[in-house]
Amino acid sequence: MKRRKRQSAGAPRCVLDSSGVTALIGRSQSARAWLRWIVAHGGDVVVPTPVLSECTTGNGARDAEVNRILGVLGRFGDALVAPGEPTARLAGGLRFAAKTDDGIDALVAAEAARDSRATVLLTSDTADLERLLARTAHVSVRRV
Repeated sequence: MKRRKRQSAGAPRCVLDSSGVTALIGRSQSARAWLRWIVAHGGDVVVPTPVLSECTTGNGARDAEVNRILGVLGRFGDALVAPGEPTARLAGGLRFAAKTDDGIDALVAAEAARDSRATVLLTSDTADLERLLARTAHVSVRRV
């Protein structure tokens, strides 16, 4: 398949946290179904780069499956996204409002919330991410 560029404001997005990436490694049918739907509708699949600190080890052999999944996601666009200052500040606000100290979850939530596009966030940690995104109606947190 061809590599796609970032889509317009109307295209849906799928944001993966570390458990979302792990679900793809584990061949989760639910996670794969969401990704197929997003890609079929011209959307983007996003893995915020801080997630790598939770799902990689720094050992190439151990990280092979994560790297394979990231390579597959990269075929559909620029899947890895590094948060800039506006996203980091949004993460700080979400973290403060939710009264949590998990900075990586807050960065994942902020990436999902940073624009108004319909977004699905795939995770196994629904409670914490739903709390971070309590005031963000355009983001749907889904367990995988």
